[in-house]
Amino acid sequence: MKKIVILSILLSACFFKVLLQDTSVARQITYDPQKKNFESAVSNPVPSGCTVFTISKGGNVFFGGNDDYINPDSYFWVDPGNEKKYGVIWIGQPDNVQQGVNEKGLAYDANGLPRVNVNPHSERTPVSGDYTSYPVQIMHECATVMEVINWIKVHQWHSYMHDQMQFADKTGDAVIISAGKDGELVFTRKQAGDGLLVSTNFNVANTDNSYSYPCWRYVKAQELLGKLLKKSDPITAIDARNVLEAVHVEKGASWTIESMLADLVNGTVYLYYYYQFDHPVVLNVKEELSNPREAGPLSKLFPDDVQKEAGQRYDRAYAGARLNKIVGISWTVLILCSLILLLIIPTDNKKGFWFWIIAVIFLGPFAFILKLLTVKSLKTSRWTGTLVETIGNLIPIVAIYTVALTLLILKSMTGAVSWQFQLAMVFGLPLLAGWLLFHGPMLASSSQISFIRFLMHRLPHVIVSTFLGLAGIFIVSMPLANRGLNMSQLIPLSPWAVMNWWAIVILGALPGGILIYLYERWAVKKGFSAWIILAGSEGKVITPSWRELWWWIVISIQILIAGLIAGVMLVRILS
Repeated sequence: MKKIVILSILLSACFFKVLLQDTSVARQITYDPQKKNFESAVSNPVPSGCTVFTISKGGNVFFGGNDDYINPDSYFWVDPGNEKKYGVIWIGQPDNVQQGVNEKGLAYDANGLPRVNVNPHSERTPVSGDYTSYPVQIMHECATVMEVINWIKVHQWHSYMHDQMQFADKTGDAVIISAGKDGELVFTRKQAGDGLLVSTNFNVANTDNSYSYPCWRYVKAQELLGKLLKKSDPITAIDARNVLEAVHVEKGASWTIESMLADLVNGTVYLYYYYQFDHPVVLNVKEELSNPREAGPLSKLFPDDVQKEAGQRYDRAYAGARLNKIVGISWTVLILCSLILLLIIPTDNKKGFWFWIIAVIFLGPFAFILKLLTVKSLKTSRWTGTLVETIGNLIPIVAIYTVALTLLILKSMTGAVSWQFQLAMVFGLPLLAGWLLFHGPMLASSSQISFIRFLMHRLPHVIVSTFLGLAGIFIVSMPLANRGLNMSQLIPLSPWAVMNWWAIVILGALPGGILIYLYERWAVKKGFSAWIILAGSEGKVITPSWRELWWWIVISIQILIAGLIAGVMLVRILS
């Protein structure tokens, strides 16, 4: 029994360590005027969700891009160029450019993607600098899209890509450069003459390399730009601006910090700050290059009222992250307070002490309150026994489902998540891990049969209790977690975001606990017992067999499907 308790405590400690470890991979970026660059906490920031397009019709060519990210501001600077390199207007970060337009009418923007390896072609001409220097050198040395393609074909590339690049010139030519499935660069060209080219956050040459596929922004931009091509009137800057406005984002994992629209034929750039598309700053490329203004935050280009409104929009967008943090910290404090109270309140039943420690670690104050309600009638009341059995079944469900949720987000940060992986995390992991890491190690020694035999005998009960618990979690937690997961990526895997998901899972476990309670009421009445033995009662673990539970398994599967459907419907209703 001591070994089992020690193992359970170690599992609990590891779980807490994972959750409270600061796995945050981004922070707000700040500009240091002395160093003249941005400082970031890590080299792999949160992927941005940008939309980029090129459209040409008649004699007009427009290049647009929404820079969707998590920061309150971007940065603007001008490199006037010289006799050896073209001058460029830049937006983004000095050490990681996001957008640019050069003096020859060549424009650049990029979409963030999961990192993939590519063939660097070391036999070609070497390029100095790191990955972020590539678009800078291209914009300084190339005047047309064809020159960009030729430049890339004769130069060494980096060993990886974590984005796809779109270039367009004033002739209406445009190309998306991305990594193919074979590791070679792929050039996706816009059709000659009137036409369009759109890119968002999936690789147009390999949709498996994706943060969001299919992407509503891509579909919407294609639809609106297609309508512009079909209409008889010439395309105007207002038309192109309206497309940017239609695909901007205001909440979720990122928001539209700024937008750039370039009239490449006339050398005019329109800048918009925090999706305020009725308040542009209009720049003439030649004038900016001949008389460069002081580099600094992009917001400083805009009047005070635009900056003030942007600040308010930033606060609204970030409110969800603040709520995540508040809930996460509050839940952590409640767990710690419950543990302290459990330790300082005297108890006569030393045998069940470690069970309640584990229960409070994973279920927080709910387990502590139930402990106070059940301690005096543990050996005499059937409803008390049913309640304790319910608590014991909820412990592995809550613990493993929270871990599964965390693993899903970790996976989504590196690319698209397959439906097979989602099923494995949401259904398979809670069932198998709960069976092998909780029910088996914690209960087997009190069953008076071998560990392997107990595992097989316990499996039908684990199936029933897990499916019933997950059904309740789906109904409550899916709509809440859907919003929480989006906002959590503002600061990916902040410990407080994970604790927030934990609290949400606990909330969903309440209706799940009601379903388990109904099942355990039947089981306790039939004389079956398990967790109550660990909680301090006398006797041995007696668990129902496959033959006795087959009909409960059928019912639990039906309830699980109903809970999943209800959760999905609530997500759609509340989205």
